[in-house]
Amino acid sequence: MDLVLLSVSGGVGCALRATVRDAARRRGHEPWTTVCVINLLGSAAIGIVLAAARVHGDGSSHAVTAAVGLLAGWTTYSAFAMDVVQLWWRGDRARAAAIWMATMLGCPMLAWVGAWAVRAAIGGGS
Repeated sequence: MDLVLLSVSGGVGCALRATVRDAARRRGHEPWTTVCVINLLGSAAIGIVLAAARVHGDGSSHAVTAAVGLLAGWTTYSAFAMDVVQLWWRGDRARAAAIWMATMLGCPMLAWVGAWAVRAAIGGGS
């Protein structure tokens, strides 16, 4: 059951990512939308979800499985890598490097901040 839930929610996350990315492209906001809206906020959200599950002791619940699948599909690393490589090949190397650094530093940091904020608010320790 968890594998089906993870697969379906991951597919929904991928579809949402593609929808937001395509809307941003039409408005000329790509690739920063991918970094800021999708990857960074998704990383903060996964920190929040996992910390809340740990504090409440329900890390194996169906809700956590669905959230992890959704956010994993939403923040796929391969899509981020594709954006960086395409910018590099187009000669926009400064933007490619900036996006790479923002994602590689910002995503783990925001996942930690999200987890820390939940644990501090709920009383789960450091």
